[in-house]
Amino acid sequence: MLTDLKLDALPELTYDPRSQRWRYRDSRQFASMSAVRVQSERYIKAESESLQKLGRDFTDSKVSLSEFQRLAAQHVKHIHLGQAITALSKQSDLSPEIFLEVGRQLKKQYHAGRDWQTGKSYGLKYLAKDMQAGKVSPAQLQHRLTMFANSGAKSYWGVKHILAIRDGYTEARRVLGLAEHCLECVIMAGQGWKPIQEITPIGERCSCRSNCKCSIKYR
Repeated sequence: MLTDLKLDALPELTYDPRSQRWRYRDSRQFASMSAVRVQSERYIKAESESLQKLGRDFTDSKVSLSEFQRLAAQHVKHIHLGQAITALSKQSDLSPEIFLEVGRQLKKQYHAGRDWQTGKSYGLKYLAKDMQAGKVSPAQLQHRLTMFANSGAKSYWGVKHILAIRDGYTEARRVLGLAEHCLECVIMAGQGWKPIQEITPIGERCSCRSNCKCSIKYR
């Protein structure tokens, strides 16, 4: 999985497994963690915009459905990897456990997702089926692609959860962000501090799903 990250490295940076640090591609000098975060945030933004453009290109018949599927999966993967990198506290936090979490989240976004309310399957596989059947309008396609782009937050908070446990935190609580919240998020935020194992992941078991703007604090 470290090889996967190197291949999908940030445009101006590459990860050096030997030193467990990122280097600038041109100078080969080490990059600070703050510089890595800036680069990863730019990367996430660029990949999200590319995902939206891909939807428009499909609508305009500039790409085939099979090409759409391949490129959409690639953009979503890059977004999740970028979010995982952004979540790191320090460069040496990178570990196989982090990549397993990203892989678990990507599996849901590709084909193994299941809606907590309806039980309906979701993922890029099912979006492509709906597109092939003509069930998705251009506006609906853009909305669904936005959801896939926003799903990267699940990898971000999944990594934060792993690091919190690794650092010895035992409790967590949900914090409402600056947004209009669904009832489920309001209820969960009102529950206060809970054992860390009992906290519901961001974007799970709430009506806002990938659009959830909540965060989690640990102690």
